[in-house]
Order: sequence, then C-alpha cells, then structure tokens
Amino acid sequence: MKIMIKLSLNDRKISLDIWTPYFYIIRDLFFDGGWDAFMCIVKDNRLMEEQIETCKKIESLYPEIKAELFYPTTPLEIRDFLNQYRVQPRDMKGLCSLDVLYDIANEALLDEDYELTLEYSELILDIDDESAYAYDLKGTVLYDQGKTKKSIEYLEKAVELDSTLVEALSTLGQAYFNVHEYEKASAIWNQMIENNPDDVLAYFTLVDSYIHQKKYHDAISALKKLVRRFPEHLMGKINLATLLQMVGKREEAEKYEKEIENTQPMNPTEMEIWARINLQKEKYEVVEKGIKEFMNKQGGPEFLKLWLVVPYIKNGKKEDAKQIVEEFKDSNILFNYGKHEIFDPFLEESEIRECELPC
Repeated sequence: MKIMIKLSLNDRKISLDIWTPYFYIIRDLFFDGGWDAFMCIVKDNRLMEEQIETCKKIESLYPEIKAELFYPTTPLEIRDFLNQYRVQPRDMKGLCSLDVLYDIANEALLDEDYELTLEYSELILDIDDESAYAYDLKGTVLYDQGKTKKSIEYLEKAVELDSTLVEALSTLGQAYFNVHEYEKASAIWNQMIENNPDDVLAYFTLVDSYIHQKKYHDAISALKKLVRRFPEHLMGKINLATLLQMVGKREEAEKYEKEIENTQPMNPTEMEIWARINLQKEKYEVVEKGIKEFMNKQGGPEFLKLWLVVPYIKNGKKEDAKQIVEEFKDSNILFNYGKHEIFDPFLEESEIRECELPC
C-alpha cells in the first residue's frame, strides 16, 4: 500500500496512506463515532487494526481532526474502502448503524438526485437485505420517475418488512391508485388511519379511492369518521354533505351544511367553503359582510374579493362587481377560478353578460 505521509509523534513513527482518512469517515458513518464499535468488523484484519490504532493516536494528539474534514464521500468510495480491506458488506449487518446513510440517501431523494439515492439504497441492501427503508427509497425513486408498476414491488416489500413506515405506505397507496387498483389503495389508507387517526390526508385519499369504486356509503363513513375526530373540519363537512346529497340523504346533508353556515371561518380555505354554502342558500348579505370582515381582519388574500361579485350583482351593486372584475382582468384567476368556481354556479347567463364577466 502506497505511503503518502510519515509523521513523527512523541518519537513514534506513524505512516499514513490514502485510506487513512477514510477510517474517520467509516467510523462516523456506520459506528456513531466510536472506534471500539468499528473494531467489531475487523476480525483479525491486521491492516485495519493498525490503521485504527494510528487514527486513535492521531486523534488523541489532534482532537480537531474529524471526519467532516474528509467529506463528501459516495457509495462507490465506501465500496472501494470495504473492498480494499476485504470486508463484505453483509458481514456488517447488526454490527453497524445505517441511520446516517438513511439520512444522506433521503437528502439525495429530496434533491431529486435519483442516481445517488439508488446507489445508497443498493449499498444499504448489500449490508442489510431486510432494510425496509432501503426498499422504500428504491420504490419512491421509481415512483417519482413514473415507473409506477415497478415501484410497487419495492414498496410492497418495504411495507411487508415494516408496516408502520408512513412514507412507504403513503407512496404505495398512491401507486395503487394510479394503476387503478383502488381496493388495494383503500386497504393501505385504512391502515394509515389505523396507525395514525390524525392523518387528515389519508381520510381524503381513502374517500377518493372509494368514490372511484362507487362505494359511496363507505366514502361517507370515512368522512364521518374524519368529522367526528375533527369537528371543525369544513372541508370534511362540505365533502360529506355533497356525498349525502348524492345518495339522497338530503336531510342529513342539510345538517352538515347548517353547521358550515354557522361556522366562523379561520382561514381562506374555510372562508371559500363557508361562502359557497351561504351562496347556495342565497344569503347574499351574509356573504358580503362575512367576506369584508374577514379580509379587513386578515388583510387579504385579494382573491377572496371575487366572492363579493355574486352578492353585489344579486343586490343590484353591479358597478361594484364590475370594479372587482376590472381589478382581476389581467389575471388567469378571473377565468380559471372566478368563472368556474363562483360565477357559473351562482349567476344567470344574462347576469354574466350584463356585468361583462368571462364567458
């Protein structure tokens, strides 16, 4: 092995080679910074023992030497190190921690560096072929790359190994949904809700999968479960009321609509829901007053002004309505949001034309 540096420390000669810095890296990546834990994989490997002893001596004299000095590294370099010292990755299973590799791989995934993520996941699996998180990483990369059917194989394996892995469950549920396996998607999201009853998104994705199966009563049951757990959740209530109307349970639907009418909206999304229900009940003055008070108190957002157009027109304030339309005339929101969500559902064609609203 080629020597690159020779040190004289307290009359002791210490030889360093190109791999010496890597012992600091491997120690911190796999052994929580502990040399004794590192020694567990040495197995009478004299060269490794000598290197570790050298590193310990250097560190005792120069404690400022840390692995960070030698970063970054790559899975390929880690493999080269293990090959250099004839260490099989599988022999490290149970003797090292993979938490740091998980974190690095996850950062690569968040940065959409899929190649690096896959390299780390393969390295982790070579060390521990039962790593649920590594299968999750591979499955998620394939899913993000649009290889949905292939991603399901790895995500199913991840969930099989760890049924509480939220990220794998969530991605697997969405993957099933995207390939139209709605029953399997429903089972996944039911499991997620069982694991964490506060997972609001899981309720809505579950409802969506039931609707695709035309299981409207199951969808209603899921929304009722959500509303019982979150009594103030207006999005849950509006969806529940809509489904109840669809299956002919108008009286029950009106109960939830009434609850929405009497709610004090706390954010713009809730205000939209509240305004929609009240416009359906033709409570134009209530909507006008509520929108204005909310915007004065919150200082916006500006798009909520579009909800004033309908009550203005219905109450004969057409010039006020036209002024709002003029404010948004150069914005896509006037057509994409205002027309489809507000004007078309609540105004007559003659009113739309008269006030020069987008047709």
